[in-house]
Amino acid sequence: MSTVGIIANPSAGKDIRRLVAHGRVVSNQEKANILRRVFAGIVSTGADRILIMPDHSGLTRPGSGDVDGQIKIEYVDMPVADHQGASTNAAKAMAEQGVGAIVTLGGDGTNRVVAKGAGEVPIVPISTGTNNVFPANTEGTLAGIAAGSVSTGLLTVNEACRRSKRIDIYVDGNRQDDALVDAAVSTQMFVGARAVWDTNTLHSMFLTRAEPASIGLSSIGSRLKPVAIDDEHGLYMRFDGEPTENATTVRAPIAPGSVVDVEISDWRLITAGEKIPIELTPGTIALDGEREVELLPDSKIYAELAMNGPWVVDVQTALTLIATS
Repeated sequence: MSTVGIIANPSAGKDIRRLVAHGRVVSNQEKANILRRVFAGIVSTGADRILIMPDHSGLTRPGSGDVDGQIKIEYVDMPVADHQGASTNAAKAMAEQGVGAIVTLGGDGTNRVVAKGAGEVPIVPISTGTNNVFPANTEGTLAGIAAGSVSTGLLTVNEACRRSKRIDIYVDGNRQDDALVDAAVSTQMFVGARAVWDTNTLHSMFLTRAEPASIGLSSIGSRLKPVAIDDEHGLYMRFDGEPTENATTVRAPIAPGSVVDVEISDWRLITAGEKIPIELTPGTIALDGEREVELLPDSKIYAELAMNGPWVVDVQTALTLIATS
């Protein structure tokens, strides 16, 4: 049975950066409208089933009603999603039930937690969050067509997908967490509101991607050395300490409507498997824009670039292959 998974984050696009910057607010009504288009695209490919993560806002209800009788609609057997761990659990359940692709609505943070559970299942990310490097501004109908085409086997993963990278965070030898785009080490001691918007608190940062047309902390790296999803390296930057010959100042859009000058003490490219110690306590590590890991005394912490991140469906490539097959 060909199945497409749907994970929509009702909280995406609503964090504190709407107050400290000028981030857009993506309403639940708009998310529901996007999903209606996604459902239509999936049905057009002849997929057999849509498997949905239940959420307290009922984002998928209008779309489910549109395609009633045209495709089997099921919900993951789990509590209604009310925290980020629910997205991980939903993705894991979907992978275990054999979904061929998972469509996500959210930002970098949403996709980070989905990727934790998705394993080798490719993701079709639609941007509805704040800092959106991993997800693209993809039209819902086209995302649904791409997801359905991969799920039905019309397109293979190797044909239509690209392998992303990760920054893995190790604490005392154990992998504790990871980031899909940026891991920012901050002097702020507490997780608090999670989001990072003050570059004066940055100690260092690790990037899997640094794309000039992106917004968020990763845009700082793009002013030094652009790094694409397919490049077999990442980028490391340090913001405090004694300046080196690489010291410089760049101007970057670190949040919607916020372009600032950032002083960089040192930077260099990093390769897969390279272990870079994080020597700051106390402090926190923000993963894809949200503080998640607390840096405690006596802990040995390091970051490592991994090349086996989640598969991402390249919607444009997928549609081109469909059109020319």
